[in-house]
Amino acid sequence: MRRTKLLTIVIVQLLTSLHLMAQTDPVFIMEKENGHFFLQTTVNGVDARLMLESGVPGLMMSDAFYEAHKDSLKMELTPCEERIRYLGGMHNIKYTGHARLRIGAAIFEGTVKIVDGDHKLLLPINMLHHASDNSSIVRMDLSNNEISVCSRTRLQELIEGATALDLTFNKWAMPVVNTILSMNIDGRRVNLPGIFIVDMGNASLLFLNKSQASVEKTLKDGQINLKKAYDKNGKVVAEGIYADRLTICGRTYKAVSVGVSQFKSLEECGFLGLKFFAMPTVFDFDNSKMYLCR
Repeated sequence: MRRTKLLTIVIVQLLTSLHLMAQTDPVFIMEKENGHFFLQTTVNGVDARLMLESGVPGLMMSDAFYEAHKDSLKMELTPCEERIRYLGGMHNIKYTGHARLRIGAAIFEGTVKIVDGDHKLLLPINMLHHASDNSSIVRMDLSNNEISVCSRTRLQELIEGATALDLTFNKWAMPVVNTILSMNIDGRRVNLPGIFIVDMGNASLLFLNKSQASVEKTLKDGQINLKKAYDKNGKVVAEGIYADRLTICGRTYKAVSVGVSQFKSLEECGFLGLKFFAMPTVFDFDNSKMYLCR
């Protein structure tokens, strides 16, 4: 009897252990290169190097990668004549479609676009899902070069003491937050309420959109003097702001430079980049929330 009871306990413990192992959240250790983060992982078992993104309309896959591995990827795509603009210029989209793919131990589900002539694979974090419950919860810890896809059961543990912000998406399917930017510049306090894009493809802390009405008004009112950078021919190649103190989404930074450029197709005030997310951040894309952790 004792032996049977002991065997039962061992089996229960083993099953519990196996269950916990099955519930483990996929963790990706990233490499940082030129201010961007890359995941060395697999896509449906195929070795791939994916760049972390949020401002793209789907998994952007190079045509060379697709043609080399389409038998393993098993995606149903249709030809298209779309074009997409990256910072490096315009690219043609050869195929597009919806797919569910295994990214390491996590799941990607969403739009896939095959890009002509581009060698990068861009992975939008808002389309990552946990394999056990299909939840779309992503935790980033960029100071440790780490990103994880989390199950719903772990959310409360992850966000304890965090600051919650509403997360929505603009017409380009980019995640955005409505907040107030406050800057101390040359002894003057400037407040700029507005909507900012959460941009994992932007290596900076913050970039302002000079074409947006409230940003343009602030600049024209003389509250901010732009610093200009010139090339050897005297042409302006970059503009920016130096802030002694900057607060956005409740996070404060000292002695920072903010880039300023025109993005005429966008209505948002600017972009929150990777340096903003140096502290751990949790995205609950299912419930449109962003949690800034301590």
